[in-house]
Amino acid sequence: MLVSDNQTQRYDAMPAPAGSSAPTGLPLSPHVRVSLPPEAVPHLFQLRAALGRYRATGSATELAAAFPAASGVIGAFQGPTGGRPDLEQLRRLAETLPEFGELLFSAVGEAERIVCAGTVAVWRRLGLRSAAPTWTPEERDAARMVFACACAPAMEFEPGRFQAGLRALAAPRFAKLLCREFAESEEAWTRALGERYESVRHRCARRTTWRSLGLSDLLRDDEISRAAVTQRLERWMADGGAVGTLAAELEAAIVHARTPARFA
Repeated sequence: MLVSDNQTQRYDAMPAPAGSSAPTGLPLSPHVRVSLPPEAVPHLFQLRAALGRYRATGSATELAAAFPAASGVIGAFQGPTGGRPDLEQLRRLAETLPEFGELLFSAVGEAERIVCAGTVAVWRRLGLRSAAPTWTPEERDAARMVFACACAPAMEFEPGRFQAGLRALAAPRFAKLLCREFAESEEAWTRALGERYESVRHRCARRTTWRSLGLSDLLRDDEISRAAVTQRLERWMADGGAVGTLAAELEAAIVHARTPARFA
C-alpha cells in the first residue's frame, strides 16, 4: 500500500494481530450502522486494534497492519463466492462501519502526504513561487475507493501497479499545472534542464530575425510542444516523478515535438 515511504511495502505484509477470534466480552461500537455477519466480528476487532495503534503512534506500518483485517471484514460480507468488489457496496460499508471508513480516510491521508511530498520537491527544485498542488476532494474520494477495492479478498494485489494507480489520480492535473509554470518561466527551464539547457534551446526554440526565443515562449506559442510536454510530465509523475530524471524527460518531449517540423 502507498501508506509508507517504503514503496515496496504491500498491504498484507504485516501479520494479523494475535488471536483469531473476537473477545466475547467486548461490545461492538454503537456507531456501527450495518448488520455484521458473525464471521466478520473477529476481523472487526482486529481492525479496531490496529487503528488504535496507528492513532497512538502515527506509524504507517501500524496502518498497513489494518488492511488484512479489513479484507476479512469485506470477505465476510461477500461470502464464499467472492468476486470483484462492488464499489457502491464498499462505499456504503465505509459510511456505515466507522472503522472501515477511518481506515480509508487514514490511508488516503498517508498516500497524499507521500505523493505531494514529491510534488513539493519538484516545485522547490524549479524555484517556483506558486504553491505545490495537493489532491482535490474528488481525487481523495477516488483514492478512497482504490484502497477499498484493494481490501477485497478477490483482488490480486500488485504493489507497483497499485502505487502507480494512486500517483496517476492527480497526474494529469499536476502535469498541466507544471507545464503552465514552464510556459511562464524561462528560469524554470534552466533549473530543470541544467547543463542541457543551452543545447535544447539551440535545437528547439523558435528564432526571430534578431534572436532565439526561449523554451517558455515555445510552450506559449506552440500547441504541439505544449501537449508533448504535458503528456510526458503526466507519465513521469505517474511513474514516481523522480527529480533526477526530469531533465531527460523534458528534453525528449521537446526534441520529439520539434524535430519533425525542423526537418520536414
